[in-house]
Amino acid sequence: MSRLVPMFEARSMVVVGASDREGSFGARLAQATLSAGFKGQVSFVNPRGGEITGLPALPSLSDLDHAPDVAVLGVGGANLERALLGAIDKGAKSAVIFDACHGDGLLDRLKSIAAEARIPVCGGSGMGFINTRSRAVASFYDAGHLKPGGISLIAHSGSVFTVLGMNDPRFRFDLMVSPGQEIGATIDEYIAHAAGRATTKAIAVFMESARNPQGLIDALKLARAKGVPVVICKVGRTEESARLARSHTGALVGSNAAYAAVFEECGAIAVDTVDELMNTALLCASGRKPGPGGVGLVTDSGGLREMQVDLGSETQTPLARLSPATLTALRAALPPELEPSNPQDCAADLTDEFPKVFERGLKVLADAPEVSMLGLEADFRDDYVYEPGLLDLAKSLPTLTTKPCFVYSSFCLAHNRRLADELADLEVPYLNGATTMMTAVRKVQAWADAPQWEAPEVAPWPGQLRAKLDEFASLELLCGFGMATVQSVVCQTAAAVAEAASTLGFPLVLKTAEGIDHKSDSGGVILNLRDMAGLTTAYADLSRRLGPSVIVQTMVERGIELTFGCVMDPDFGPLVMVSPGGTLVELFDERQCARAPFGDAQAEAMIRRLRVSRLIDGVRGDAPRDMAAAARSLAAFSQACAALRSRVTEIDVNPVVVTASGAIAVDALIVTKEA
Repeated sequence: MSRLVPMFEARSMVVVGASDREGSFGARLAQATLSAGFKGQVSFVNPRGGEITGLPALPSLSDLDHAPDVAVLGVGGANLERALLGAIDKGAKSAVIFDACHGDGLLDRLKSIAAEARIPVCGGSGMGFINTRSRAVASFYDAGHLKPGGISLIAHSGSVFTVLGMNDPRFRFDLMVSPGQEIGATIDEYIAHAAGRATTKAIAVFMESARNPQGLIDALKLARAKGVPVVICKVGRTEESARLARSHTGALVGSNAAYAAVFEECGAIAVDTVDELMNTALLCASGRKPGPGGVGLVTDSGGLREMQVDLGSETQTPLARLSPATLTALRAALPPELEPSNPQDCAADLTDEFPKVFERGLKVLADAPEVSMLGLEADFRDDYVYEPGLLDLAKSLPTLTTKPCFVYSSFCLAHNRRLADELADLEVPYLNGATTMMTAVRKVQAWADAPQWEAPEVAPWPGQLRAKLDEFASLELLCGFGMATVQSVVCQTAAAVAEAASTLGFPLVLKTAEGIDHKSDSGGVILNLRDMAGLTTAYADLSRRLGPSVIVQTMVERGIELTFGCVMDPDFGPLVMVSPGGTLVELFDERQCARAPFGDAQAEAMIRRLRVSRLIDGVRGDAPRDMAAAARSLAAFSQACAALRSRVTEIDVNPVVVTASGAIAVDALIVTKEA
């Protein structure tokens, strides 16, 4: 059982610092605690005693005659330690702290107290929590107006908690929580707890950082296993933003690429803004999961239809490609002046048949197997509905189909809060803004379509590593993990170079082996040596300029070049990157990342997301290269990174040349922790 159960399912609450002084924080806190009609026991503590909102106030926590499920500590930093210790002495099962806990190591001391007592503490520097179903309010914001819904909102930022939670009635919440500085419970615990609630259909997370990285992975995978979508707006994606996050909550913001890789691996939906966060969560909160295909849209405007077609193409939002059978059915269902399409304009003449045309169009799309979601747009406003029959149709959408369905307006500032609230009572999401709607559709469809990769088991590498691994040693090590690497020989003399040439055969490459990491920048690489005379001249030049130690390599045939890289992320471990290599970097500034290890199928999916993959597949009559070999090489690389995670800090393989018959690693650099 989740240790957060006593907090969120509290049957008794004590509010320390409650007050009857009008306008004070303590008064706001006391009023908010009672605002939603909590049926459990509420006790107030104020040193002056007396009465607060009609309830007697105890002079001290020690006067409490029971162990409270939640201690709400509405006191300042100077009194926090004493209040938390007093609550623990009374047997409190959880606590909430609002103070920012600045100065003199207070935050660390509170964390130590919570850890020793093993109780979850929500905050500090947060807004507490609200359970809309039990009506438990441990916050200083009134919650009487909130209706229960399917979204659990978890927001590190207290301001985001209130902006998203208190602003628009179309967003209905199961739980709302502001973990803040996470004194006694980390964000992963809240995600896992929400995922275990039958009443939570979607989880919306505004996150600055993960203080328990492995816990986050476990919680996201738990939610995925239970079929509960987790939508995350992760801030701190830029260096300046990350710096502000550190100063704001003391969180160590990790690599954005690592977080993105974790979210994809664990089936979370990553978004960039709070608008995307809430609208995507709103679309998910019906609990309906789209099947394969794309969205089918019905609108009352030919012009908006054209705009949506443009947006769908520009944003790569999956609009359903209508089959011949569906187009034929639409042709039969619609007046002759309306062309079958998706989005479908259903605005015919304003007769009694007007709403029936929309209904017939919606039913055709609802029945089409290629349609995964269904959306309806019409000019609905709180002060005007030009065709009441269309509003009735909007209210009946969930009865037309078992697929996810929604109403939308192409205008993000549409005046429709009251109507959206009314539709929310019927579990019909109302999305505002064509771009926002497209984003939500695209994100939810991608979540539903995403494969679940199984990571291979990789044991730590048992061998010994030298403190400094040169190119030859790096390639040799990677070869041992199954990567195909170029044939190479290390030589110190001209005679040894000549002997290597006779073994390897021409054409050859000559590289300096004098410990220079970026050899090309120093003129340390000479390509396409085709005879002994050229090789001898090249060695004489290299040994004179850079030193006698060289690598003689087989010249790999021309192909498409990739770069494999790995860094050891401090939070999430080995993070593997694949990008175009060689001169292709200048043409394609792109990369894909994933946590190691992974298998061939995931490796190929990563490469195929790069535009350079079109060159591997062959364009304009060019013969295709061996994509399967490239994927095998990347997967083997990831497994090497996982096995070496405790021994190295960076690995770079550039280039990996993908040819018609294989994928060959030509150069590599492994940086050990000792180095």
